[in-house]
Amino acid sequence: MKAISTRVVLSVSVALALTGVRAASGPDNFSGNQGTVTLLNGFTQGWGYPGPLVETTPGNFAGLARLSGVSGRIFTLTSKGVLTSIYTFPGSGQPFPGAIQAVNGRLYGSLTNPNANFSFDLKGNVQTYPQVLPDPPNMAVQTVAGRLYGTESSFAPSTGNNRFVSVSLSGVTTVIHQFTSQEGVAYGYPILASDGNFYGISGIGNQFGSTSGMVYRITPQGSLTILATYPDGRPNYPPGSFFETLLQASNGKLYGTASLGGSYRAGAIFELSLDGSTYKVLHEFKDWNYGIPTFLTQASDGNLYGADVGHFQTGGVASLFRMTLDGQYQTYYEMNNANIGTCNCWLTQGSDGLFYGTTQNGGPSATGTAWTWNLGLPAP
Repeated sequence: MKAISTRVVLSVSVALALTGVRAASGPDNFSGNQGTVTLLNGFTQGWGYPGPLVETTPGNFAGLARLSGVSGRIFTLTSKGVLTSIYTFPGSGQPFPGAIQAVNGRLYGSLTNPNANFSFDLKGNVQTYPQVLPDPPNMAVQTVAGRLYGTESSFAPSTGNNRFVSVSLSGVTTVIHQFTSQEGVAYGYPILASDGNFYGISGIGNQFGSTSGMVYRITPQGSLTILATYPDGRPNYPPGSFFETLLQASNGKLYGTASLGGSYRAGAIFELSLDGSTYKVLHEFKDWNYGIPTFLTQASDGNLYGADVGHFQTGGVASLFRMTLDGQYQTYYEMNNANIGTCNCWLTQGSDGLFYGTTQNGGPSATGTAWTWNLGLPAP
């Protein structure tokens, strides 16, 4: 199977204890901001917190926003910063902050209150689908055959509501694999790799404790194999709070983040071969005030870029970083500008070579922003 859109990066808010934190040491390998970050639009009160952007046509993006206790909406955004609301969910419906565009041109997402999967076009025509699972699956992979794939995650292994599923373009859900307690809870969004198998991250633990994170492989027929296990999390803070994700880089290897893993429990970035035979930690963050990486994306220059949240409650800051495929890490930009906001952040490289990003905190109205990051990279 060939993936047209293999991943959507998802990250959620962090709320960590204020005790037992090491003194701040500053971002890793930081020598000043690289590139130019420009505000596109500040999401005003009532808009909600924006998720990642999907470029639907050159210079035009779509996304989902949610506001706790109120509702959510679907929006479009141009490269010039023109923001338009095309649909507001009724009642207290809140979409998960990520959508995927399918071969039929529609975008698909998941909704809570009530739980449902839905699709929409760029005119705001929304269709919801009957929910057959207790928790709506987060769809992340779409194939040329017109099937969507993703995970149902309840973050409580005892419920059994943790499944790998396939969803048709008409909304019919098929369970491919149910995670056992030993296989953990599936985080966020899996990917489809070049060997035709699906890969993702799961964790042992629940909302009140954790022991480890794992990289799994699932065949299209539903056979699951654990490829690597690594320690992650601090006491009482499960790694599943951070929706860690994988990507397959141009060299064929998998790269991923352990948000609170590594020797210092401040985060780590690792590399893994598809067969699981080679697992290597490429970078460990030394201070969680300047760590907690949440996702990676490969840009047109071949390097990996991403965001670390930083534990702002204890004086840390979020930042954007670059890492080469052999592990050379450098902090490229500190997200401490009140006008731009602070991470959680998502990056999408546009067809013009610029990164288009969103923050879920801060900005003119304190509910997040959309912005560009220009590093002079070539168009992808």
